[in-house]
Amino acid sequence: MDKTITFEDFSKTDLRVGTIIEVNDFPKARKPAYQLTIDFGELGIKKTSAQVTTLYQKEDLLHKQIVAVVNFPKKQIANFMSECLILGAVNGKNVILLNPEHQVKNGSVVS
Repeated sequence: MDKTITFEDFSKTDLRVGTIIEVNDFPKARKPAYQLTIDFGELGIKKTSAQVTTLYQKEDLLHKQIVAVVNFPKKQIANFMSECLILGAVNGKNVILLNPEHQVKNGSVVS
């Protein structure tokens, strides 16, 4: 199966930097996860759930900048509406979040 995409396909993905401003447990999720509230600057506040509980405690995530896809349609996860998808490198059950090396403005475009 060829997974090659065009640059035009890639350019449809809106990747942005945001800062996690709230972290809550998500007991109704099928797999262990947190509910995150993320500030994307001029794009506003978005929520998501993230299965990152094996490597991150809630206090590790608070005020952390992350990279996320912000133009997927909303998705219902249990009783929660996810509005974006944070990105991470997956190694088995461990997810290492992608983040900028230096602090940047919330809402900054990633390309």
